[in-house]
Amino acid sequence: MVVIGLGLLAINVLIVVNQAYFTTLAIEGDELVYRTNFGLVVERVPVGGLQRIDAKRYPGAHSGVSAPHFVARGRDTTVKVNTKPYRLPAFASLIATLRQTNSRIELDPFWSRVERGEDVSKEIALTPRSRL
Repeated sequence: MVVIGLGLLAINVLIVVNQAYFTTLAIEGDELVYRTNFGLVVERVPVGGLQRIDAKRYPGAHSGVSAPHFVARGRDTTVKVNTKPYRLPAFASLIATLRQTNSRIELDPFWSRVERGEDVSKEIALTPRSRL
């Protein structure tokens, strides 16, 4: 039982270290690059080829939805980042930099509000469902 507990603790530590030190989203050269899993997984999309930035959500527990994913869609490739561990206002400067580089990028309504600095934390009001 102790070995199992220590193993689970070690896995949790690896997850936190990966997220804190090895997961990045940045502009490198002329590409938007997302690295994760200790740098083993790399997704790239050319900034000049970016066409749209969407906020994809998935069903969550208790009739809710997940944190919005930052989905940058290019002509041939897509970069998808789960934003749950990040602060959304940090994306405003990234979006502004991307739009300075490529003014043709379309933003969905969610990321448009983030770019303008609006509070999007209460974007979705949860509606409780009855169990009838």
